Amino acid sequence: MNVPADFGAWLRSACLVATASSAEIEGAWGQLAAVGEVVSPLANQADADAEAARQLVLFGQPMVVEVLQVAGLRIDLLCRAVNLTAARQGYHEGATVFVIGVKEQDVVERTNLTVLRKLA
Repeated sequence: MNVPADFGAWLRSACLVATASSAEIEGAWGQLAAVGEVVSPLANQADADAEAARQLVLFGQPMVVEVLQVAGLRIDLLCRAVNLTAARQGYHEGATVFVIGVKEQDVVERTNLTVLRKLA
């Protein structure tokens, strides 16, 4: 398969690596502190550093996995951060969650969202 030279050069180029850490997290979790690594199409080191810092803020604290039901067929929410309000502990004032799973209920036009939520 032939690809344009500039695209081939991009495919062969070295990956950018950005590292972010937190002494507070490492102190609290010790050897159990998670290490996250993501490969992405970021082209600039500054963007990679910003993404590493963003992920540290998102995942650098205790989180809970929960399932919430919302109205409508909402597969569009998969892999997105959304703000949800519900009559449930932690959601009264609205909570920003990351949607990691979606199961649409076609018959009743509702969707079960599996989400990650930061513990307050």
